[in-house]
Parts: sequence; C-alpha cells; structure tokens
Amino acid sequence: MRRGSFDDSRPLLLILLPVTLEDFAQREPVEQLLGAPGVVAVDPPRVPLSVTLAQAVAKRQVKRLRLPGYPRAIAICDERQLPLAAALIERHPEAELWSLSAHRPDADFTLDLATATDLRPAWERMERLGVESGRLGSERVL
Repeated sequence: MRRGSFDDSRPLLLILLPVTLEDFAQREPVEQLLGAPGVVAVDPPRVPLSVTLAQAVAKRQVKRLRLPGYPRAIAICDERQLPLAAALIERHPEAELWSLSAHRPDADFTLDLATATDLRPAWERMERLGVESGRLGSERVL
C-alpha cells in the first residue's frame, strides 16, 4: 500500500493516542478496544506540537498515514488531537468523531474511559458503523 492510501474495503476505528500506550492512564480499556480486528491506534507525535503547529501539519500527516482500512470513526482522548482528527474527517467526511474522555458537544459518540466500566456501547457503535469488533457476532469469515 502506498503512502497516504487506504484500503477502501475495511472500516476502522482509529484511536489517536495522546501519549504512548504504555504511558496512557486509560491503557487497559484502550488495549481492550485494540483487541478488536477493526481498531487501530495512531501514536502521538514524538515532539509535542502547539495547536497552531498541529493544525499546520495535520493535512500533511493524513497524506502520509498508511492504514489497513478507512476510518469510520476517529477517537480522540485529548484536545491536542483535534487538528489531526479534523484533517482525517475532512478527507473522510463519513467518519464520526468520538471522544474517549469528557463529553464534547461536537462528538458523535462519547465514552469516558476514565469512568466507564463497560465498553459495550463502543462495541455496539462500532458494529453499527461496520467496524469489526470481534464481539457481538461481527466475526467475519474471509
């Protein structure tokens, strides 16, 4: 797959990580989500970017992303991820914006991983979007 290309046959949930997974306070629920076949995490930049700089480079970042599918949902855990999420949604307008932290009025779906005890709402939403969760009967025979 060439840079910036997407497999147009596999819907994905992209989780934009605010820090490395090992350092993330909500690591356990994110790892549960990442156990699903249709979920992919995008690591944070190695060097923290200001919001202004993040906005300037987000479109370039999206062009360079290589994913094993196309985003149907883009999950953010922190405000600093909004520029990249916005650039991804601009390129894939059918994708939903998810918040995995506090409620956001502009998010299509919110699940606060810091307080959630059940990920079933996320699994159900994924299934409605065609993202394979590996649960709820979504296993696909290839």
